[in-house]
Amino acid sequence: MTTAADLAARLRAMPSDQLVELVTRRRLPGGALAVNGPAAITDFFDLADALRTPESVDRALDRLPRRALEALLDPATAAPGDLEPAVALVLADEHEADDAVAARLAARTDLQRALAAGPAPSLQSGSSASAAAAATAAAAADATGPADATGPDDATGASRSGGTAGVTGAPTDPDTLTRARGIAAERAFTTMTALAELLRQVDDGAVHELAKGGIGAPLARALSAAAGTEQGQVAPLLQLLTMVDAVDTGEQVWTATETGRAWLVTDWAERWAELVARWRNALPDPVRSVLALAADDWDHVAELGRWAYPGGADWLDADLAAAADAAEQLGLVVDGHTTSTGRTLLALPEHPGGDVPDRDAAVAVARADLPPIVDSVYLQHDLTVIAPGPLAPADDDRLRAVADVEAPGLATRYRISEDSIRRALLGGRGREEILGILGDLSATGLPQPVTYLVDQVAARAGSIVVDRDTGGIGTVVRGPADQLDLIGVDAELRHFTWDRRALTVLVTRYPLDVVAAELERQRYPAVVAAGARESRSTAPSPRRPAARTPETQARDLVDRLRVATERGDREPEQEWLGRQIDLAIRGKVPIRVIVRMPDGTEAPFTIVPTSVAAGRVRGRDTHADVERTLPLSLVVTVESEA
Repeated sequence: MTTAADLAARLRAMPSDQLVELVTRRRLPGGALAVNGPAAITDFFDLADALRTPESVDRALDRLPRRALEALLDPATAAPGDLEPAVALVLADEHEADDAVAARLAARTDLQRALAAGPAPSLQSGSSASAAAAATAAAAADATGPADATGPDDATGASRSGGTAGVTGAPTDPDTLTRARGIAAERAFTTMTALAELLRQVDDGAVHELAKGGIGAPLARALSAAAGTEQGQVAPLLQLLTMVDAVDTGEQVWTATETGRAWLVTDWAERWAELVARWRNALPDPVRSVLALAADDWDHVAELGRWAYPGGADWLDADLAAAADAAEQLGLVVDGHTTSTGRTLLALPEHPGGDVPDRDAAVAVARADLPPIVDSVYLQHDLTVIAPGPLAPADDDRLRAVADVEAPGLATRYRISEDSIRRALLGGRGREEILGILGDLSATGLPQPVTYLVDQVAARAGSIVVDRDTGGIGTVVRGPADQLDLIGVDAELRHFTWDRRALTVLVTRYPLDVVAAELERQRYPAVVAAGARESRSTAPSPRRPAARTPETQARDLVDRLRVATERGDREPEQEWLGRQIDLAIRGKVPIRVIVRMPDGTEAPFTIVPTSVAAGRVRGRDTHADVERTLPLSLVVTVESEA
């Protein structure tokens, strides 16, 4: 493949899904993907042109790993497979580079200088950890297959270029290593605690995006307080939840996924292992490959990234920095080096399949690093609950059903209140079950104030019943006379203009759902009568307009191109020649046309074309100054003479 016509034919022959992936990965500008406009792509020849522009070729070259760039310089002598990343981006075929690509490579002196550099920087061989990391990198490359076509040289590839993956300056002192594991585990626990609190906020419907994207500052402050973390960490933590598929951001109001809800009640060590595996698998392929090449030494990932991707400084540096920061927060890296536990967790599969004993052993290592679980809490007379250490997630979930978290962390503080007990009662838990939960978890029994509060709230809960009035119009509220006295004179409820039909009955013309919600807001122990509850589900959250992601734009473009292709059946070369002539007609520029004569010879004509019709091109011969009509079927090539 050396010409635009060849590329157009190749693009048209591609399966649609493969073509969508190609257009997405080539990152064409928005104007090219638009339906209309001067730069809009309308057929496969436009697409071929767009993929061969210097800007488009440069963007693709910048995403290629070193090995593929070296292969593009001399495709004829490239090792098998080295050219595959370039072929996947239609920068070359199996034998040669596109002529537009070859021209850009010759002009890119920055890439030539980078490719002339020696082995990967700051790498020394010889450690067992290096060998293990090299094997892991090679296995990861094999596992990802063609989808990881843009991955850089793994440990084997580094050796071919003169370098080997390894570790520089990794600590070896046992005390230092033990201390690093402790620091890493503490960070991991802190991060998991904050993630769990944010995920619960999402599950409660408290997280929503602004129309312009992102969350507002007031919400960020509220989430920061709920998660016990700095406000600046809220956005990265929410992004991490998105990466690991714990939240669904498709609606304006975010929701927790089944994966996220299951993670909330998973054992701490399993939480850590699953979180790391999902994060690792969500990383872009180039980032994963560079980190595998770095082995245990993450101090030099930026330099390694520039070596592995000679044109990647503009996009890879930020991705690697974000990954390195996340790895520290996840307790995998301390002072630029992976801990032994971090190394173990990074090697685990996402799900407990495969070699289960190995996974169990790795989770046991993680559990040994994490703070020990406590099985009881201290109930205080002031209605606070102190957990002297991390509770098992299942116990924490039970306690949250009857108490509110005030300060999450290693020693979480909860508070029992009238609202929390009432919430538990309305959620279907009875007095005995609430006291049973608190009694099971308490290390010191049940203080009298706690028992008194539960009894008091349980006695009042549901004492006010909200029902529809006769005929279904308006609302009737029934309850003890003393409580209805309070409701009748409550200034916050005066707008209901109550009608007191009896000592135990209040009536208003307002609808039931409005009355029930307002009584709940004013903290009256009101419940809706069973017969008045509507069976319909809660209205769904309003959906945001579908985002025009690169994938959807690429899909729309491919669909349009398929429709356009069905309108004609000329061969790609002939159609391409016709397109070139059309452009010359519009621009009134001379072109050089090579025509195959009846005797098999080829004759050149320089004409200014004026029209194309009935399979013929008409134009004025600039040399003979005569009008010529040439059959398009005999035209071999068209070249611009402008």
